[in-house]
Amino acid sequence: MTSADSTDPGRTETVWEVRLPAGAALLEIAADLLWSAGATAVEERSTSSGMIAVASTPSEAAARSIAGALAGDSLDGIGPVEVERREVAMRELWRDHARWRRLTPRVAVGPVWIEPPTCDQRVAIEPAGSFGLGDHPTTALVAGELLRLIRPGDRVVDLGTGSGTLAILAAISGAVRVVGIDIAPAAVEAARSNAARAEVSHLIDVVLDGTGERARNAFPEGADLVVANILAPEIAALAPAIESAAAQDGRVILSGFPERRISSVLAAFPDWTESRRCLCGAWAAVTIRRR
Repeated sequence: MTSADSTDPGRTETVWEVRLPAGAALLEIAADLLWSAGATAVEERSTSSGMIAVASTPSEAAARSIAGALAGDSLDGIGPVEVERREVAMRELWRDHARWRRLTPRVAVGPVWIEPPTCDQRVAIEPAGSFGLGDHPTTALVAGELLRLIRPGDRVVDLGTGSGTLAILAAISGAVRVVGIDIAPAAVEAARSNAARAEVSHLIDVVLDGTGERARNAFPEGADLVVANILAPEIAALAPAIESAAAQDGRVILSGFPERRISSVLAAFPDWTESRRCLCGAWAAVTIRRR
């Protein structure tokens, strides 16, 4: 299906690509490295010199940040990382190939411009550029845990809300109030728009913050459920705020990182214990509670 707002075929836009060469057997690992370094979309591409994993962004600063985060990762057969500027026609052609994805057997997420599948709960998303359709593996992991844990009347904090997929899912699954937090103004705008489309704006507050203060102060008695689907270093930096955001008997779902980072993430929460671990390929989600 063709998107109604596809760009003019004759128009080009500047895109910065972060490229990570890898053999076919290591391509999935290369893609995971890009995801864990902060990429919001990754493409696997065949070139004359072999296979590469590619992350694209309109921002040179974002591209350099992703490349810099990969500087410390060294694996045989992968790399070196390259950053290249390109002029690309019809940057939003990807919309024509977007599809709905089932996060769980009961829940599907997908683009607003495609007819959704038949299922119990459907979350239609307008990704607003680079904030995704909620189809990353970690979103599916967190969605499964959220649906397992959430209870009617729960108060929820969604740290790193992005397009608002998980905040909306919490709202339509019984949460009485959800606070979605992101550091990007465009993400805040997208999440608010998607919440309105899902008719749950009255249940969701989406706010701009990168300090952790809005999470700490989201609810006077703390949140029953805190979700942090962000990069491992960000989780570690925001660990005190995440702890403060949760009620005394609250539960915290941590994701956004590969399995190999679990130990470093848990080390940031010495007074908490792991109650459940879920994996999807190389990606992980860990649920923790106070000891």
